[in-house]
Amino acid sequence: MSLYATEVNQLTSAWLRRTQGSGVLSGAGLWPLLAVLAASADEPGRAELSAAVGLSADESMDAARDVLKALADLDGVDAALGLWAQQAARVRPEWRDTLPSGTFGELTGEAGVDQPVLDAWARDRTHGLIERFPVEAGPALMLTLATALALRTTWQRKFSDEAWTVSGGAWAGRRLAGLQRTTADADDVRVADSAAGPLTLTRVAGDNGLDVHLVLGEDSRASGDVLAAAVALLAGDAPVTDGAALLESGDVERWPGVSTVSASRPGLVLKTARFTVRSLHDLLEQADVFGLRAVSSGDRDHFPAIGPVPLRVDQARQAAVAIFSATGFEAAAVTAIGLRAVSMPVHRAQALAVSYDRPFGFLAVHRESGLVLFAGWVDAPEDWSAAPKAERPAAMRDRLPRPSAE
Repeated sequence: MSLYATEVNQLTSAWLRRTQGSGVLSGAGLWPLLAVLAASADEPGRAELSAAVGLSADESMDAARDVLKALADLDGVDAALGLWAQQAARVRPEWRDTLPSGTFGELTGEAGVDQPVLDAWARDRTHGLIERFPVEAGPALMLTLATALALRTTWQRKFSDEAWTVSGGAWAGRRLAGLQRTTADADDVRVADSAAGPLTLTRVAGDNGLDVHLVLGEDSRASGDVLAAAVALLAGDAPVTDGAALLESGDVERWPGVSTVSASRPGLVLKTARFTVRSLHDLLEQADVFGLRAVSSGDRDHFPAIGPVPLRVDQARQAAVAIFSATGFEAAAVTAIGLRAVSMPVHRAQALAVSYDRPFGFLAVHRESGLVLFAGWVDAPEDWSAAPKAERPAAMRDRLPRPSAE
């Protein structure tokens, strides 16, 4: 069983380079769907999808099964696949039997009947983090294939909540919902020169083999470039300097967000802010990145393996959310692709101090494999409130915006 971390991370990096600004995305949630489509398409879409997946089409279906099974087996991670089709789509049973195991249901073609069913699946598979299925039901939706990915981890060492008034940068003067903790391990910080300039990464370890890496680059760098460079650093593509070596060298100030403070012993003082980030991505806006250009255009059948009814991709969206709090991290994504029928036609010792006091990125990573499960950028952290907050705020259950009708 394999997570195909290299191939999935390559897709994530390509997506990040095209997605600048705040938000959260999951290449791990999208990759299995593209792999299924690659195995089911004919040319030229088959070659485009294979390139996006990073595997030959002949091995993509087995890889999709392996990835979804391996994800579901990870501690703290839930992964699921769903397929719904109208009877008029005439899906071949032999094609459906090759799919990863999951939910198989029928579409009626009536939005008022189908949408609540799809929404309930998204809500149930993400523990309520995502309430709306990202693809629109209706008469034109002949078939939809979806994945749901959810993760949850509790910090090995919790943060304390405190008001944090930022003195400079994009958040200057704001009173944020600050988080701070002091630990003995300075090596949770790593710095490196990357394709996106100098980067600072700080690992926040979860208690179940999942980590979140906070990522800070130079002010002038685009968010997607910073995050893509961080993915490469986690894969070992460039040399990094650990915090202890950095502290010993004294070469601290050139790295984003890094300084030193007086302390009773060497270690790490980390300051950041609570955040909840939500995104709704229209994947067809970047169709070339995902290999969806050919299969979403033209007046011919692109998926003869699925059935005799000619089909093309009509919708492709991902809804994602990530919540970072004093006690842990939660994230979820529902990715769906919809097909329609083709219309023929004073301490002596020093500790490092890292302040994420301006827009920054984050990566949620499976520690052992290095698979990046979620990646995101924060430019709107929560403001401080004197009222205590529950660890799982009601805001995280807010509904995502409805995509506009196409």
